[in-house]
Amino acid sequence: MSPPAVAVGAAHWSQADFAAAAGRLAGKLTAWGVRAGDVVLRPADDPMGVLCLQHALVLVGAGLLPYPAGLPSAHVDALAAAVGAEWRWGQHAPASTGRGAAADCRGATAPSLLIRTSGSEGAPKVAMLTAAQLAASATRVNGTLDLQPGDEWLCVLPLHHIGGLAIGWRCALAGATLRLVAADGPAGEAAPTESGAERAGAGACIFTEPARAAARTDFDACALAATLARYPVTHLSLVPAMLSRLLEAMPAPPPRLRVLLLGGQALHPALARRAVAAGWPLFVSYGMSETGSMVAVRRWRDDAAPGSLVGPLLPDVQADCAGPGEPPRRLRLRGPMLMAGYADARRRPGLGLGDGWLTTSDLCRVEADGSLRVFARADDLVVIGGEQVSPAAVEARLAAAPGVVEAAVVAVTHPHWGATLAACWRGPAAAPALEAWCRAELPSRERPRLFRRLAALPLLASGKPDRAALKRLVEGPDAANAGAPGSGEPFGGESLNAESRSDSLHAEQAPGPPSAD
Repeated sequence: MSPPAVAVGAAHWSQADFAAAAGRLAGKLTAWGVRAGDVVLRPADDPMGVLCLQHALVLVGAGLLPYPAGLPSAHVDALAAAVGAEWRWGQHAPASTGRGAAADCRGATAPSLLIRTSGSEGAPKVAMLTAAQLAASATRVNGTLDLQPGDEWLCVLPLHHIGGLAIGWRCALAGATLRLVAADGPAGEAAPTESGAERAGAGACIFTEPARAAARTDFDACALAATLARYPVTHLSLVPAMLSRLLEAMPAPPPRLRVLLLGGQALHPALARRAVAAGWPLFVSYGMSETGSMVAVRRWRDDAAPGSLVGPLLPDVQADCAGPGEPPRRLRLRGPMLMAGYADARRRPGLGLGDGWLTTSDLCRVEADGSLRVFARADDLVVIGGEQVSPAAVEARLAAAPGVVEAAVVAVTHPHWGATLAACWRGPAAAPALEAWCRAELPSRERPRLFRRLAALPLLASGKPDRAALKRLVEGPDAANAGAPGSGEPFGGESLNAESRSDSLHAEQAPGPPSAD
């Protein structure tokens, strides 16, 4: 497959130009000793470099495993050992890890892309996706979202996540342009040039230095808004936390935008209504790294029923889960975009699959019209006082509370009740008012007992809330003293307005730095 056309600010590289650069880099990779079936680790520190290397490796028949820039060297070494990677990218060229070639991943089963699947919590796994599986996903997404030649898909999602890298495959198949935000915003632009376009051996810097794409670990809503206002973007992918901040920087959508695609986590109805009321063309999706991105998508529809309605399945996707009117159960998936398996040191196909099916942790139901409804993750349910509670469901309710702009709910351990819920939010709502709202609107078992207002929710590089960081902010003596699920006192018998408790639970806080992944 040829790479996509790429734009950074006013600079634009055609599909043919990008393909020529990838071809030159593929020749260098072969000369350096990279063989078909090998895997190269590379930090996602330069978006253009990652994209060029990915397509060069496809030509060689090898695979790319991108990882977050700044990941400690010991973690990179462990990642390389876990997947049996033969190469690790240096400043300008790959260096051998000293490992022999994995014997079980040659030919058609060799992965073109390996993606770490960890989200906000949990030990990471690495999904292996072949070129055929990535193309199968891109083809079906393009048909559903009407991506056409001449369209532009703006990528602000990180390129060590499937949500970012999949955009390149879609644009390549459709003849569309992949647009990246310039490192210095719209002002940091320059026309592409022949001389000095590529660094020796790196195949990374496609433009002159002023046109380098941003490789940020945080999300800049103002830079995104400026890019949308200036360039003819037709498609945009975000996660809900990004959408909330974009609406503050840019209340109304640009005229050429046809698709604003949301994924990565549940979209709170209050945020969706706000975006749709302002005219944003909102689409919601469901997918994962293991399926090369989304497997279900539709234009957002206001729906009062429990769970998130994420639309019909893409063509050729098979789902095994509860049917209309049945209690939700774990979703099983099968289809042409499903991964070859999770990577181990030999990269054996099939690991993590059962008879070609992937069993997810998501509790789902397929409705009568074929739409998939997602309720919660089975492994996210917590037991509080002997009853199961979904923090995600409470979070969705909390997002509709007055004065709440963004919300996240996490479970923290409790010595008597097993766990208790902590509400973290951004917005003008005061903690006593939000606690009173929760008393009026939520059943006792779902009511948070700890409240923390933040200047900004800490985010992962993917744009999702960093739930590990949020737990660190709320855990401590206050968690142990939180009231019981049926208690009349929310903080272990102390008044909500007590100064000692207010200082620790109600003060506006700045979040800690986002984690690497």
